Amino acid sequence: MSKDYNSISSDWVDAHHHLWDLDNIHYPWLAARGERRFFGQPDAIRHNYLVNDFVADHQGLVQKSVHIQVGAARAEQLKETQFVEQMSQVTLAKLNNRYPSAAVVAVDMWADNIEASINAHLQHNIVRGVRDIIGKSPEENSSLPTFNSAKLLNNWKFLAENQLSFDLQLTSEQYAEVLATLEKVPELNVAICHLASPWDQTETGFNNWQQWMQKFAQLPNCYIKLSGFAMFRQQFIAADFRKYAHSAINIFGPDRCMFGSNFPVDKLYVSYSDLFAQWQEVVTCYNLEESMQLSAGTATHFYRLS
Repeated sequence: MSKDYNSISSDWVDAHHHLWDLDNIHYPWLAARGERRFFGQPDAIRHNYLVNDFVADHQGLVQKSVHIQVGAARAEQLKETQFVEQMSQVTLAKLNNRYPSAAVVAVDMWADNIEASINAHLQHNIVRGVRDIIGKSPEENSSLPTFNSAKLLNNWKFLAENQLSFDLQLTSEQYAEVLATLEKVPELNVAICHLASPWDQTETGFNNWQQWMQKFAQLPNCYIKLSGFAMFRQQFIAADFRKYAHSAINIFGPDRCMFGSNFPVDKLYVSYSDLFAQWQEVVTCYNLEESMQLSAGTATHFYRLS
């Protein structure tokens, strides 16, 4: 018997996707044609990805979405926020719906003072949080700023004071020092991106990942995104995605888990419809209230989408 997905949940939020405009904003990683990245060879997506492209991919499967900053040059980070808000306004006019519905913006969290930057971004009503990537992969982490707990803690506290969340992208070798810092800022809502980057998916790696996620989950302000999974194997393996997704849900609970497509990056490995089918497959294992939290409720609460 086929499953009746419509009886489980009808509202969906894509809590993690990107847009980019290469004609007007400089994204160094997208300009580096031919260069491989930690998630694979992105030449196939090194072209404009505007809101009409995102809508064409999701085909109305999601009703709301959250845009996550995507590596614009430091000098153009505010320009990226302006672009995203413009895209949202375009869809509101054309579709009577906003894609994206909220934005997580780029701020240099290693700066001595982020007040001016935050205030500039907050001029845009779409802004809900900040991401500055702490870890990408063991190979690429050396190109990122050295972890500075004191400076990050100070800036995290400033985000919380301004009712902003933080999207946390990190790798396993950083779990301990990041967790120790997070414990000092319980007032900051944190969304762990991409299942906390499970690069080692051996059974030993999976067990280690579970143990660390249990530690992060002890912090009630920590949430997790079931997103970006294809990057770590550079292919989308549905059964493994479900394994990690169910484990994260069991650890954090449905009220602290949300789905994200990571499009168009994950479009390198899976179509939106096939990915969405796996989201549906996951939520069928939970009751109606839990499935509604997973599909939309958690993201709506976390990013204040109502």
